Amino acid sequence: MHFISAMRQVNPESESDLPEIAKRVRHVFATDLDPHFIEEERYALPLLREAGHDALADEVFSQHEIMRGMDKALDTPTTALLVDFVHMLEKHIELEENEVWDVLDALLEQQNNEAATQD
Repeated sequence: MHFISAMRQVNPESESDLPEIAKRVRHVFATDLDPHFIEEERYALPLLREAGHDALADEVFSQHEIMRGMDKALDTPTTALLVDFVHMLEKHIELEENEVWDVLDALLEQQNNEAATQD
């Protein structure tokens, strides 16, 4: 199940459920999300900058940093923090799907076309 889908189904019956839920979220963040962010920062953001999309690269990086901070804050979880984390992740995915990948796809297509004409 997709992480966001799973998080949408989180409905703690009481505040005492929050530490276990936060523990699961932090595990997914450490094993899946942060490594993904690191790869984006290593490969995708420099490409965006090279293509003149500094503001977009800055926004992606800013969202990564916000979610890293939220992850640390989950040491003392609240329902509001978990909800905010999910909303931030949804916002980040929307940015990637609606802007970042379109720019990168166009850039890679342009690079492939240039390489093909040089052959």
